[in-house]
Amino acid sequence: MKTLVAVLLCAAPAFAQFQLYLVQNGNEKTAPPLYDLGATYTGETATANFRLRNVSATPAQLTTLSVAGTGFSLTAPSVPMTLQPQAAIDLEVTFRVFDTGTYSAALRSDGVTILLTATVLPRLTLTGSFDFGGVVRGSSAQQTFTVTNLTPQPIIVPAISVQGADFALIGQPPQGQAFAPQQSGSFTVQFTPRTTGPSQGAIVVGDRSYALTGVGADPPLPKPFLTVDLRQMASAQQGAVVIRFDTPAKSNGIGTLALDFRGPADPTVAFASGGRMATFAVAPGDTQASIAFQTGTTSGTITFTAQLGGANDQLSVAIPNSPTGVTGTQGQRASSSVQVDVSGFDNTRTMGALSFTFYDSSGNVLPSGSIQTNAAGDFSKYFAGSDLGGAFVLHAVFTVTGDTSRIASCDVTLTNSAGTTKAPRISF
Repeated sequence: MKTLVAVLLCAAPAFAQFQLYLVQNGNEKTAPPLYDLGATYTGETATANFRLRNVSATPAQLTTLSVAGTGFSLTAPSVPMTLQPQAAIDLEVTFRVFDTGTYSAALRSDGVTILLTATVLPRLTLTGSFDFGGVVRGSSAQQTFTVTNLTPQPIIVPAISVQGADFALIGQPPQGQAFAPQQSGSFTVQFTPRTTGPSQGAIVVGDRSYALTGVGADPPLPKPFLTVDLRQMASAQQGAVVIRFDTPAKSNGIGTLALDFRGPADPTVAFASGGRMATFAVAPGDTQASIAFQTGTTSGTITFTAQLGGANDQLSVAIPNSPTGVTGTQGQRASSSVQVDVSGFDNTRTMGALSFTFYDSSGNVLPSGSIQTNAAGDFSKYFAGSDLGGAFVLHAVFTVTGDTSRIASCDVTLTNSAGTTKAPRISF
C-alpha cells in the first residue's frame, strides 16, 4: 500500500487573474482547495473536470498548466496562451493506478493551486464471459465466473448477486469467505430468455456492477420437404404443392415457394393465386402448408423450390407430351356455309392433320365424306408467335353447295406428334 502526500500551495488572491471551477453535470462551481476523486479499485479510472477562467477585465497570459502526482494525468490545451476577459478553457484530470493506497497530486496554474486526492482499495478480480450470445427463448445457457484475490493481502468476498429478469445465480457463491492472496472461487449464472431480442442484466459484487448481455432467439423453423398432390401428371391440371415440416413448428415464420418452368412461354403454368412466387405462413404446431398451382398448356418441367428459415428443398415435376386437348366446341350454320370452332391446347405445339366428318339428322355421313387437311404450317406459324403456351382456337369455315339445313352435326379429329384426339360431336 502506498500513501503519498502533496503540499497545498495557494496563490495570493490579490494577484489572481484566473479562477478555477469544478464542472459537474454541466454546472460549474468554484473549485475547493482540496478535491477528492473518491475511492477506486486497482486498475479503475477516476476523472474530474475543471474550467479555468480569466476573471479579470483585461487579457491574461496563461503560462502554467500541470498536475504532479503518481497516477494523475492532465488533458488540457498547450501553454503559453492568452485568455481574453471572461474566456475559459476546460481541463480533465484522470487518475489510475494498480497499487492500493492513498494518493495525492497538485493541480497548478498561474496563481491557482489545489490539492487532489484519491484512494485505491483492494478488490477481487472477476473473470468470465459476460455475453451469453443467442439463446433460444425458453431454454437456458450457463456461464461460470471466477473471483480471485490478486492482491498481497487477505480479502473477504463481499455479497454477490445477479440482476435482470432473465439472469439468475445457480448455487451458492463464495460470498463471506476470506480469500488469501491468489485464492479463488467460482459461481454460475444462468440466462433463460423469456422473449426474443436483447436482454440485459448485471453481476453485483460488493459495490461494483458488471454488465451481462444475451439475446433471446426464436426456436429455429422446421426444415421443409416438398411433395406434389396432382391427380395426373399432365397439362390443364390443378394440383397443390404440399410443404411438409420435419418437426412441428415451434415459432411463427414466413416461407417462400418459387415455381420455375422449363418449356415454351406459358403464363398459365403458375400458382392459383397468380405468378410464380408465393409465401406461406408458419405458426406454432403447424406440420405442413399447401399452395395450389396449375400445370398450364405446355409440356415441360416444373420445378418448385421451398425456403423456410435457413433450409430449403426442391422438387421437379415433368409434364409429358400428350395428344391435343379439347376444351370447347361450337357449330354455326349459314345459308351457304358452316363454321366449326374448336378451342383447346396442344402441349407439343406440333398440331397439323385435321379431319372433319359431317352427318345428317339421321346420323348418316354426308356424301362429302371426311374432309382432310394438314394445317401444320398454319399452326407452326401461330405457335411461333404465341406466348400463351399451347392454347389455341380453331375457326374452320366450309362453303356448302346446296341445302345447309341437311348438315346436322360434325366430328373433328386433331393430330399432333403425340397422337390423335376426337373432339365431342358438334351440332348445328
